[in-house]
Amino acid sequence: MRTLGLVLSVSVVACASGPAPATNDPPPVSTSAPALDASAVAPAEVASAAPVASASASAAEAPPAKAPAEPLPAGLKVLVIGDSFAEALGVGLKAKEKDTGIKVTLRGEKATFIPEWAGPNKGVAVLVKQYQPDLVVIALGGNELAMTTPEIRAPKVAKLVGLLGETPCVWVSPPLWGNKDNGLLGIIRDNSKPCRHFDSNVLAPDLPRGSDKIHPTAEGQKKWATHLLDWLAGERDTSAGKFTLRPRPAGE
Repeated sequence: MRTLGLVLSVSVVACASGPAPATNDPPPVSTSAPALDASAVAPAEVASAAPVASASASAAEAPPAKAPAEPLPAGLKVLVIGDSFAEALGVGLKAKEKDTGIKVTLRGEKATFIPEWAGPNKGVAVLVKQYQPDLVVIALGGNELAMTTPEIRAPKVAKLVGLLGETPCVWVSPPLWGNKDNGLLGIIRDNSKPCRHFDSNVLAPDLPRGSDKIHPTAEGQKKWATHLLDWLAGERDTSAGKFTLRPRPAGE
């Protein structure tokens, strides 16, 4: 009779520990190793199976290390043209000359507009011929963010870029200061090819502003310049014999 009682007890326990009722919740995702038959594997092997699988999963999920960009070549000649934002960025770049070895020529002018720089009065083609820069940085458009017809700037943007000839160039968009983009930033982006396009509002956000709440402070100028220089180093085509930037990717 005791043997029969033991069998009945085991049966009751087995029923009580059976599968749980079905629910509508999806099964939990498990990253541990699958369960092993304890009767077929030694206790030490069972204990070590899950940590090994977990380590393998972590290694598979880890992104490959990205090689640091090579520094910009010492003596790189940079010509900066544009409006008051060009002046601010140019000052920030000049503050980096000693640390980076670049040579900056600043020819910005306050309260100027894209058509002025695309026309003959600013002499952009003459500046390029005179200074023979390795890179031209254009910072223009901040004074035109209130235009109601920004699309009329498209041919002027293209004309200005054409004055640079084969010189590598990058158009740095004006950083917004609480105002909204009137569509000009997209006009500049779409018509400034083959120059590269540096979107300050994405690549250099939250610049400290001065008392006018528009132009960067001295700290903001350096921060803006640092973001641009880091980006240039990463976008440089190191396989070329002279300084050049990689072609503009889709969507830039």
